This record gives sequence, C-alpha cells and structure tokens, in this order.
Amino acid sequence: MLIIKYTPVFRADCIEIFKSNLPKFFAPDELQLFETFLDHDAEDNYYVIQEDGHVYGCGGIFLDEKTDEAGLSWGMVHAWHHLKGIGKLFTQYRIDLLKKLYPAKIYKIDTSQHTAAFYEKNGFHTVDIIPDGFGKGIDKYIMKMENRLM
Repeated sequence: MLIIKYTPVFRADCIEIFKSNLPKFFAPDELQLFETFLDHDAEDNYYVIQEDGHVYGCGGIFLDEKTDEAGLSWGMVHAWHHLKGIGKLFTQYRIDLLKKLYPAKIYKIDTSQHTAAFYEKNGFHTVDIIPDGFGKGIDKYIMKMENRLM
C-alpha cells in the first residue's frame, strides 16, 4: 500500500469511496460538503491510500487554530475493502503525522456510532455524543486523544 498526497486527479475516486459508505457511515447531505472540501481544502493535508493504481481510501488531518486542536478529517475506506486492515494502517499513518506535525496538541475526530469503537481502539475516547448530529440515524461522536508527548 502506498499513501500519497491528494491531488484533484483522485477526486472521482474519493467521491466513489464516499458513496460506497452511504447511508450507514455518512448522511447523503454530507456528499456536497465532502465535494466542497475536496475542491477547496484537500490539497494541503489530505491523502489517498492506493495499491496497483487503485485507490482504496482517503483521509486527512487538520489544525484548528481557534480551538488549538488537531485531528483526523474525512477518513474513509471503500466499503468493499472494510475489515481488511486498510483503515487501521491509514489511521495510524495519520496519527503518526499528527504527532510529527503537531506534537503538543490534543487530537480530535468527529465520527459516528458506527466507527467510534474503531477509533477507541486507536487511542481516542468519547467526550460528547450528539444524537442525529450528522443526519437522521447517524449520531455524532466527538472523540479526543490526549497526546502523550504533552
């Protein structure tokens, strides 16, 4: 598996990955938000994971200067490739990148009830739950990871 920086050449692949995760992991209304993100905010800290020319996942990191937190953003693996270890590998890559770039920050992710346990296994803990926070039937779990270097 190769992890490389996102460029617009991967836009269609990322949108297909997003759509493969509807409606369980993302609300349909989020597609437009994701497309806007790809068009305006993805090139600095967004990545794809690929092998043999096929894109299996995409995801990024962010720094929120207002809250002084960094975190994981828009991470996903194509539904056909869930439970194969790709998400674990890609999430660890992004956590390692956060630790390298933002070593003194608290890390955050907003995710759903469907993936909260996955992120707990990766060191995050739930600090708040907003029922239907992403859409009907998709609760928003706000999770944080205390950086051990702090």
